[in-house]
Amino acid sequence: MSTVDAQVQSPIEGANQSATILQLAMAALRLTKVPGTDSNNNLQQRLRPVISLSEVAYHDCYDDCWIVLYDRVYDITNFLRLHPGGHDVLVENAGRDATIAFLNAGHSAMAIKSLKLYEIGELPPNECIYRCVGKLTLTNLPD
Repeated sequence: MSTVDAQVQSPIEGANQSATILQLAMAALRLTKVPGTDSNNNLQQRLRPVISLSEVAYHDCYDDCWIVLYDRVYDITNFLRLHPGGHDVLVENAGRDATIAFLNAGHSAMAIKSLKLYEIGELPPNECIYRCVGKLTLTNLPD
C-alpha cells in the first residue's frame, strides 16, 4: 500500500469514517467530492434563513444584540440579562463572529445546547469559516 492510499480518519463533516489521503487532498482543492457525503445535510443547512455578516454588524448594542457562533447567527438580546458571565462580554462581541471568545470561555454542554433557543439563521456559504460545504471543516460542531 502506498502512502497516498493510506487510510486516515476523515475530518470532513458527513464523510465516511475513513478516506484516502488523496481523496481528502482533492476534496480540499475542490477537485472531487469525498465519497459518502450526504446531500440531505446540505438541504438542512439551506432551510435556515441566510444572514450576512454586514447585516449582523447592524445589531451591535445592548438593546439589539446578534452574534455569530460557528457560522450560525444568534439573537441574544433577551439572553443578556441571564448570562452567568455578565452582559458586558456578550455586548463586547455583538455584531460580529464571537466563536473564538465562546471557545475560550469553556462553555458547558448545556450552554452549547441552549444556543438553539436563540438561533435565527446562518451565514451565506461564501462567508462561512467553520461549516464550509465542499471544503475541509471542523467536526463535532454544535447543531
